[in-house]
Amino acid sequence: MAQITPASSIGLTEIGGPGEMIYRAVRFSGYTPYFINGERLAIAVFPSPFDPCTIGPDHKLTGQRLLESLMVLFYELNNADSHEDTEGRVFRWCTENLHPYDIDELCELAGVLEPGTGLSSYLQKGSVFSVQAFLKDLCGLGNTFWFWHALDRIKNHNDPKEARELYYEGRLCDRFPFFEKYRDIEDDSEYVEEVMKDHDNHIDMLLGLFPDFRMRLRVDDLTHRIMYGADISSVFDIAWYTFARMIADDAPPVDIDLDYMTTQGSMLFCLCCGKPFIRHSSRQLYCSDPDCQAYRNRKNRNASYARNRAKLSRKKQ
Repeated sequence: MAQITPASSIGLTEIGGPGEMIYRAVRFSGYTPYFINGERLAIAVFPSPFDPCTIGPDHKLTGQRLLESLMVLFYELNNADSHEDTEGRVFRWCTENLHPYDIDELCELAGVLEPGTGLSSYLQKGSVFSVQAFLKDLCGLGNTFWFWHALDRIKNHNDPKEARELYYEGRLCDRFPFFEKYRDIEDDSEYVEEVMKDHDNHIDMLLGLFPDFRMRLRVDDLTHRIMYGADISSVFDIAWYTFARMIADDAPPVDIDLDYMTTQGSMLFCLCCGKPFIRHSSRQLYCSDPDCQAYRNRKNRNASYARNRAKLSRKKQ
């Protein structure tokens, strides 16, 4: 699996003035699989058709946080060396985040759900979704995201590493081969130069991968303000719209000091594991994974030890 070299940032921008949208979501307590005509389907787990359902109709989740979570999921599941249960991992993602499809319709049902009525049975039937469709949507979004990341590294950092490693045979799907025509170019500077000659064509290919959005006025569930944004029905609609807003305008100028190269809340790639994450402080370069934090601490201790050794050496001289 190709590793992501960080700390590349994709800054969040606004389209037509709206801020970061906040979306309602329904979260079920779990899912169970079943098959119809060979297709793997998932249905939400309910205690019984008429009992209260374990749902979260008031759960709030930003589009940026959702995009981050989906990209981590794609990163983990498409790793050819991964042996994780794909279906179980998808179910766990849905229970930890939100139900992936028919969001508005299920939210309306959940908002009026009462124990002892047939609404819970109707809500359960509405929770059915195709696991294959989820994985196909995930691959489309994930491949486009890493294609953009590779282009960003070349244009803004003169770094061809991600472009060189973009294509590989993944567990779920193969990554895009858009840079394979340059694979025989060994010199990094020449590689970047040749890719930049075709940069406009690559951007056209990138934009062609995005779905069309139906824009409309809607009321933000958190602020109750009228917002102008994309009409959404799935988690992937939200993620695509958030992703589009990230790359729609020019990113802020990059500071050569990596500690301050982006604003707080931007999406980076962990310096240890390479997974995308949203930073929580202006100096954060590692995700919250315990192994990555342990690596950061070891690196800081080693750096501190080296500085002290250098100071002691200068004093002796």
